[in-house]
Amino acid sequence: MISQLIALAVLGLSAAPTQINVNANDGDVVSGEKTFRVTVQSDSPVVQVEFYVGDALRENDTSTPYEFKVDTLGFDDGEVKVAFVAHTQEGNPARKALTLRVDNGLSKGADFHVQKAQDALAVSNWDEAIFAARVALKIKADYEPARLAMARAYMGKGVLDSAQRYAEDVLAEKPDNIEALEMLSVISLQQAFNTYNRGGDRNQTITTIQNALKAAVTNRRKSLEASLDKLQPVTDANQLRYADMAIEASRYSAAINALLPTLRKDNTANAIANRVAYAQLRAGRITDARSTLNDVVKFGGLDAYGYALMAVVESHLGSPTGSDDMMREAILSDAEDLGVRTAQAYIALRRNNAGVLSRLAADLARDQGGSSIVNTYLCALSFKLNRYDDSRKYFERAVLAEPTNYDAYIERANNAMAMSQSANLSDTDKGHELRMARVLFETALLCKEDSFEALTGLALAAMRQGKNDEGLRFARAATAAGPQYAAGWFTLAAAQAANNQATEAAVSTRKAGTLDQPNLEGRQVPNADMAWRYFTQMGRTPLMAAPK
Repeated sequence: MISQLIALAVLGLSAAPTQINVNANDGDVVSGEKTFRVTVQSDSPVVQVEFYVGDALRENDTSTPYEFKVDTLGFDDGEVKVAFVAHTQEGNPARKALTLRVDNGLSKGADFHVQKAQDALAVSNWDEAIFAARVALKIKADYEPARLAMARAYMGKGVLDSAQRYAEDVLAEKPDNIEALEMLSVISLQQAFNTYNRGGDRNQTITTIQNALKAAVTNRRKSLEASLDKLQPVTDANQLRYADMAIEASRYSAAINALLPTLRKDNTANAIANRVAYAQLRAGRITDARSTLNDVVKFGGLDAYGYALMAVVESHLGSPTGSDDMMREAILSDAEDLGVRTAQAYIALRRNNAGVLSRLAADLARDQGGSSIVNTYLCALSFKLNRYDDSRKYFERAVLAEPTNYDAYIERANNAMAMSQSANLSDTDKGHELRMARVLFETALLCKEDSFEALTGLALAAMRQGKNDEGLRFARAATAAGPQYAAGWFTLAAAQAANNQATEAAVSTRKAGTLDQPNLEGRQVPNADMAWRYFTQMGRTPLMAAPK
């Protein structure tokens, strides 16, 4: 009798039902991505657990903890039935079914969720922004604001291929979308820098960087041109905005032409005169800028920014005393004006005064660390101080802040040219540096297609590579683009000499001397190295914050 009771007890224990526990209950509301965690209590070893949505098997898991992830955006808001089936070695499956309610807020509309995405982007909550944008796209497929939010969120996460895909989707529908163009520009730059930092085959790396820089500049230029087009036609009401946009797009002649009629009517208008003189300086028209500023002095008076412009003009015309006097007036008028501070940095760099530039750059970096111009100066300073990694870092920051900052590309190209002369490098590495210099000069030329500085740099790089005929073509193009640019004429003289054109070289040398009498008058015909040294020191176009 006792043995029979024991047998019945054993039989009862072996027949205990398998129990499934899930971190969800019948009637729960779910949204977004939901991860179900399943535990199984069974006297028999569990072979696998299956996950069903409706009658369809979605997934199975053979090891504990059993987890199943479902993206609820795959369903419409409302009820959804799920089930979990556990299989044991005994072959008797156990099942647990739940009815859940999906609520992703689809009824609130796409704009509601785009705003949620924007709010999340504002605090760098990339995953929340992605989900909100996905909900918006669920409500309204191909919705442009949602795609842009997705692109920004993925860019923030560093998932550049996904960011690029969403930005390109926007441009496929609207090719002149400014936000998408600017995002693609930054994405291309980040891809270029990531490629450089990973290393690998140098030739392939340089090609990849070249293509990425080209894409970045092309998209940014499209964005700038689209913004400029929106301001047409130019009127009295929008002429300052148009000029500022033209200056940002490096369309200096357009800015000058838009403002000159007004300036001729009133030479005392500092806001107009400063913009005209700045654009003239950037276009290499130094004497025109001096004339514009002298008219302001004659009929009115310079403000702080105008004095800073005049200080730069005097520096270019070989009057350090006059430059210092004008800068002193600028500082007395407004020492904190960004134009004044960046003009000081430019003059210090032109004078090769690393100590003064270090102090100025440190002050600028503290409160203007995101400025493309400030980072260009930090790039130049770091290279002078042999801090090569810092120089590259600041260059990257400069062009990420403004992808069409051709001054930054030229500065970095000259760094590469300098490295190509290092005795510590092999001939192969020197060749790579020269190729990289050409890529950077070419990128600068994409930023501003008539950049006489970039054309001069390309001439010098070509001559360094032994391509003297090519150097001559670039040098001629440089003097055509910048007739008042002394470094272009000095480089042309070197290129002519390298191509056995002695008479022409002498004429070009004299022309360079008339344009920069303090430094070049009476000089002998240069070779490529002499021209390059002059170009890197005295060939910079005035770089200072644009007037506002």
